Amino acid sequence: MLIKLLQPIGTTAAIVLAATASLASPLLSESTLQISLEFPPAPERQGAQSSVGGGTRGQDREVCSQGETPLTALVPKDTEVQKTISHRPDFFLFIPQTSAKTAEFQLLDEVGNDVYIDSLELPKTSGIVQISLPESVMLEVGQTYNWQVVISCDSDNPAVVESVQGEIERIALSDELKTQIEATDEPLKQAELFAQQRIWQDTLMLMVELRDSNPTEWQQLLQSVGLETLATVPMIQN
Repeated sequence: MLIKLLQPIGTTAAIVLAATASLASPLLSESTLQISLEFPPAPERQGAQSSVGGGTRGQDREVCSQGETPLTALVPKDTEVQKTISHRPDFFLFIPQTSAKTAEFQLLDEVGNDVYIDSLELPKTSGIVQISLPESVMLEVGQTYNWQVVISCDSDNPAVVESVQGEIERIALSDELKTQIEATDEPLKQAELFAQQRIWQDTLMLMVELRDSNPTEWQQLLQSVGLETLATVPMIQN
């Protein structure tokens, strides 16, 4: 099962892991840090899409979910391809209250070949979940991957689904950014550096670990990418 519930991030690049290890530092106090977690806007593009198959939504509702917020990927709404320096990034999704029991995670390469496919057992309550890749999967630098999560709403009718999809590209860490990151042991500052370079996935992975200790910056980050409705949504726990 891919969904990881409130586990420490173990899939970011080594440089991000080193920063996360210092979360207990007193330097994380909001009073001592001047941090901006506003993610810079991108040229107008098409972001990650939510879609429903097998019929109409009906009063703007998903076919097997409840609540006003649909299945949503935690990605900027104005950016088509997310950037990461991690060879094995984590993915974060808002899963609404749903009558469905299972979903499928799919990761494809640029030409549509399967890189990884696995089934997910859906949580019983709505919230943000973390999806981690196994050690056997490693994204390559310079490659763009397509991913999607498909919720099966009707076991007797595979066409009735809810889904969200997006694209992610692994990029090389520049010497300049590497130097800046190594110059600080403050995870919040590192998140800001990633954000300034529009490296979304690594910004998000760090901020998930800091969301409880730095709720203002967490809210600022999500608000800057159009996800303010998820700022107070809990991470799903066992």
